[in-house]
Formats: sequence, structure tokens, C-alpha cells
Amino acid sequence: MSKTKSKKDTTFKVLLTVGLLSLVFLIVVIMQFFVLENKSENIVGNGVVINGNKLAGMNSAEACEYVSSYFNEVAEDFQLTIRDKNNKWILTKEDFEVNSDIFSIIEASQEHKKDLDTKEKQINMLNLLIKEGASINVAFNYIFVGLDEKIEDIIKQVEVAPINSEIVFKPDEKDMFEITDSVKGLRVDRSRLYDDINQQFLKTNKINVMLNWVEEEAEIDREYNKALTNKIAEYSTNVSDSTGGRKNNVKLALNKFNGMVLKPNEEVSFNKITGPHTLASGYQVATIIYNSRFVDGVGGGICQASTTLYNALIRAGVEILEVNKHTLPVRYVPLACDSMVAEYISDLRFVNKSEYPLFIKTYSNEESVGVEIYGHEMPDGIVYDLTSETIKVLPHSGDLIKPDIDKEYSDKVIYKGEFYRLSYPRDGVEAKAYLNTYKNGELIDTKCVRHEVYKPQNGILIEGVQEKPAELNSIEEDVEIFSANENVDLDSLNFMHGTVPTNVCP
Repeated sequence: MSKTKSKKDTTFKVLLTVGLLSLVFLIVVIMQFFVLENKSENIVGNGVVINGNKLAGMNSAEACEYVSSYFNEVAEDFQLTIRDKNNKWILTKEDFEVNSDIFSIIEASQEHKKDLDTKEKQINMLNLLIKEGASINVAFNYIFVGLDEKIEDIIKQVEVAPINSEIVFKPDEKDMFEITDSVKGLRVDRSRLYDDINQQFLKTNKINVMLNWVEEEAEIDREYNKALTNKIAEYSTNVSDSTGGRKNNVKLALNKFNGMVLKPNEEVSFNKITGPHTLASGYQVATIIYNSRFVDGVGGGICQASTTLYNALIRAGVEILEVNKHTLPVRYVPLACDSMVAEYISDLRFVNKSEYPLFIKTYSNEESVGVEIYGHEMPDGIVYDLTSETIKVLPHSGDLIKPDIDKEYSDKVIYKGEFYRLSYPRDGVEAKAYLNTYKNGELIDTKCVRHEVYKPQNGILIEGVQEKPAELNSIEEDVEIFSANENVDLDSLNFMHGTVPTNVCP
């Protein structure tokens, strides 16, 4: 709740309490006229005064009629003048309606009366004052309906709201954070204004009051905002050996987050920010993982962007809602610390659960890409780090031979016994990632946040499907026949229509 709202609420509560107490006094006085069965007790006792009008000796009907008539008479030439140094506003009978029916005032306040009736001590005190004789003043705004709104309209014209200090985030400039000064506001002292009006209302219906001002501090000042600009986490990955298309894609995806201000409780989807991952969006063809193989595809490298961002976020204490591993381990990040994304299939989603905003800066060069996160320092010198542990290696089971039935690789192999290596066998890995919490440099907690299994992959050899002509059989005499279940190194074997390529690391 803002300071402004708190001050307004306090003023409103004070005014409401004063008005309600006055009404309750009046209600108790009048209602007691009707609940007493003894006719002699329907006579108002000495000392009972309402807005300066002595009611002693009147019966209940006479008292009500007298009070209603008095309020109507006052309203006829009522005038309220409100002034400040430069302006003057005059409110008259045309600006409100008169509630001269004292019974409707009582009826309208029943809900408030019920609330007050639950306080036995207060009711007992009221009854005692009535019995002994009480002087009651009903506030003007409970009699003149609509006057409150008119006064509030005047106040809104002259009040000046405080201006908070603001942060302008410029991630690509030397001075990334431009912080403005806060400006004090000026609020009308409503409590004093209503008190002044009511004091004059007891003596005259020609009221003249001056607005009084209260300085109001802004909720957010420069020092508060300055405390939000500390670097709290960063992470970078290497792109020095990536192709031009892959570098383009990593940089393009990360740049979508450069300058982002993550508000408290704001949730973000990586795919929504960076998508669609198409040529039309500026992404280029590069190596991707598809069906557990490294192949060319649009957007290759986007997963390195999401992985770099993920590792910075988790070190900043950001809550990760969704993260997914790759089918195969990737070389640019430790095991179980990767973040695979694919539109409509898998995403990186996160939410800022802190009470402060977070500022995200990304950068790139020919050697690396990185993410820096700025915000309020962690409490008690807390720092987070992510570490990886290999649990065990899962051995592969060799190669699979697949006949080129659809002749997809006819430019590589044609005949039976000719092979083209599509992929090498790879061992699988079971790994865990741990979020480590440090306090003032000392490890105080370790929690497993990822447990991933990268399944072993068979190598794939494509074999031709046509029978070889008899005249070619003699060429194969020096070629060793091997089983599809063996882990065969074919690097040195040459075939008529294809050679086994060297491995390309992921």
C-alpha cells in the first residue's frame, strides 16, 4: 500500500469516525424517545443540545421537527468559500441536496451503527451521556448530500502528487543506469479543512476557509533505486568455433532480452520473446539436434542462447518454471546445465519471485556471448552457483546399419556392402546439477535441481541396396566384413561411392 493511499485512508478514517460518532449521539438521543414507554420519559432532559439548538423540555416529535426545520433553514443561504493563495471556490445550495429528514439520516447510518454497537464500552458511554444530557454536533457533510464530492473535486485541481525517482536502463551505454531525482508532492490537509468548516458551521452558515498544505514524500527516492542496480549474476558461453550462421542465431536470440526489465511476479517465455524461429525473423541455417542427430536447420544455436540465459537466471535466484535437456550433451555447458528450446515443444520459462525488478543485459563478440543480471543485492550476502556431477556413463551398443531403401544417400552409396557413416556411436551419461548457496563466501546449502539422463546413441551406417555387378566383386577382396552390432572404425576405409567422414563435434 502506498504512502499516499495510507495518508488518505488515515484522514478518511478520522473524518468518518468524527461524523459517525456525532450521528450515533443523535441516533441514540432520538431513538430513546421512542423506546421508552413512560410518556414522561419521552421529554428531552436538560443539557441536550444538537448543533447549538437546546431541546430540553420537547417531546420526541417536537425535537425531530425542530432539528429538521433548523437544517433546512441553514441550507437556504448556506455558502462555503474555499481559498488558496491563487484561487477561490464558492459552493452554495445549488451544489448539494439537503437531507432534512432526520429519520433517513438514522436509516442510512444503521450499518455503521451496528458496527459501533458491538463496542459495549462505547455504547454504555453514549447512553450515560444521553441520560446526563449531551451536546451533539452533526457534521455539515452528513446533512448536505454531495458536498463531499464537490470539495474533493476542488482538492484534485490543486493537489500536486509526488514524483518517484525512476530508472532509465540503457544496457549498451557505459553508464547503464540513469536515475532521476524524486520530487515532493503537496497534499491538502483534509482533516484540518473539515475541522475548520465544522467549527464555523456551528456559528454561521457563511463559511470561509483556507486550504492548508502538507508536504508528501515520494515513495521511491534516488537511494532506493540506486540499490537496485547491483550486478547479482552473470554467465557466458563460448562461440569462437561456431559457424557464421550459428553465431548470428545465438546473438539474435539473446539480443531479444537485452534491456529487459523483469518486474516482480512477471513470468517470461523464451519462445515468445525470441520466436518465431524462421528465416523471415532473421535466423539462419546452422547445426541443430534433430532425432538425436546433428543436422542443418533454421535457428541452430538458439539453444545456446537459452542455455546462457538459464545459467545467469538461476544464479540470480530467479525461479525456473520450465527447463529441458537436449537429447545429446552439448559442449558449451556442463552436463544437466543446458536448456533446450523448440517452438511448440519445449521452452524456458521463468518468473521473478522477488519484490524487486531485475534488469537483463546481454552481450556478444566473436569469442563469447553472455548475460548479466542487475537488481537488489541478495540478503545476508547470499550468492548462488550451479555445479554439475556425472553420476555414471551409459555405454553405447555399437552401430546400426540402415539400407538406403529410399535412395536418400544415393550420392554416397549404391551397392550392398558400401557404407556411409551418418553418425558415430556415443556413450550416454547420467548427471545431476546442484544449486549451491553461499553466505558471505561460505557454502551453507546444496540442493539438487536437475537430474538428467542423456541416452546412449547407436552409430548409424547407411548401406546401399543394389546388387553389385560381377566385375566389381574383385575390388572387395581386401575389405573386411563386419557385423552391424560391432563398433567399427571406418575412418580408413574407402568405398567406391563414398568415404566415411570424420566426426563433427556437436
